Amino acid sequence: MKFFTVVENHAGTSFDSTKSVKRVDSSNRHFISEHGLSILIETDTGKHVLFDTGASEMVFKENLDLLGFRPQDIDLVFISHGHYDHLGGLNIMIEAGVPIYTHPKTFSGKKIALLHDGSKRDVSASEGTLTALSRANLQLSSTPIELVPGIRTSGEVPRLYPFESETRFYREEEGQLVPDNMVEEQALYVTTKKGTVLLTGCGHPGVINMVHQAKKSTGRPVYMVMGGFHLSATPANNDRILKTMENLKNLNVERIAPMHCSGFTATKMFSDRFVNMDLMWAGSKVEIP
Repeated sequence: MKFFTVVENHAGTSFDSTKSVKRVDSSNRHFISEHGLSILIETDTGKHVLFDTGASEMVFKENLDLLGFRPQDIDLVFISHGHYDHLGGLNIMIEAGVPIYTHPKTFSGKKIALLHDGSKRDVSASEGTLTALSRANLQLSSTPIELVPGIRTSGEVPRLYPFESETRFYREEEGQLVPDNMVEEQALYVTTKKGTVLLTGCGHPGVINMVHQAKKSTGRPVYMVMGGFHLSATPANNDRILKTMENLKNLNVERIAPMHCSGFTATKMFSDRFVNMDLMWAGSKVEIP
């Protein structure tokens, strides 16, 4: 299995290839960073599954091209949840006629984030994206489904670890803001010889909850977690970071790639304590047999 980072908060023009992460050569052009996430999976049988689409059409389209792919090369798109920073390139994929898989609640209601200063921010899909959905081949499911051989969705993730509770997000219903527990966010399970590779969009349900569910659902060890760990949201969040690290080790996760919303502090702490930690910036490729 090959994993290409299409969109991430950092771009890969300033890091060298390592033993585990290769930087894709983009000649004289440069990959672009933005606050968003998109990962392209290439299976051993040549299928291409896109996990999320970044925050903007421009960055998504440019980086996908630099990686050597066109929208029509993609077999299907899986959207982890309905926040703008995962939906930016969705219009492009809809226009290409690519099937879109996601949870039934991904595009329902206005979604609001409570910022550190007490202000509120609309983090919903753009009006353009919502309009384009009427032309989409949309496949909705809240339960686990196989997308292609070797790749399946998690379905809804039970909340078992109290320290991972979410309190910053709201959904607008009938003009009122109500707490949003992000029931819509699903992960992907990718089967490899080393174990399951778990892809997380933002990790709103909690990365440890997601790892626990992956092990229970597949009956296999989770070899690697890549994606958003959602550990940058709260200042001085060291306690949650430490508990996340402790539980990842207790659950025997061998390798991690904290991306997107994981945060600098968490990434630094992980790098100090995890031997197998990768930086998967935009323009990088990881291959796992």
